[in-house]
Amino acid sequence: MYLKDFTTLIFGLNPYYQLYFQVDNTLIPITKFSVNDQSAILHTNSNSNTALNLKTFFTLSNQSVLSDKEILINYDFNTFKVFGYRIAENKLLINGKLRL
Repeated sequence: MYLKDFTTLIFGLNPYYQLYFQVDNTLIPITKFSVNDQSAILHTNSNSNTALNLKTFFTLSNQSVLSDKEILINYDFNTFKVFGYRIAENKLLINGKLRL
C-alpha cells in the first residue's frame, strides 16, 4: 500500500487512536515514523508502553511529499507491507504481510 492510499483511508478518524501492528493475536506498539528513498516506515518497539497516535503520524508524514512511497512496517528485524487495518478499543491495528 502506498502512503497516499493509507492516509486517505484513515483521514477523519479519531486523531488520538494509537497505532499498533497486529501479529497473530499480539499488538506491538508503533513508536516511530521515518522515510528513506523508497519507503515510508513505521517502526515498532515491543518494549514500549506507548504508541504513536494518528495526530502525530499525520504531522510527521505531512512534513514532506511522500505520497508515492510504499508504507512498510519494521518489526523484529523484518519488513512487512501494510495491507489494511481495523479499529478496536481506540486503537488502529495495522495488518501487514512479510515482504520477501
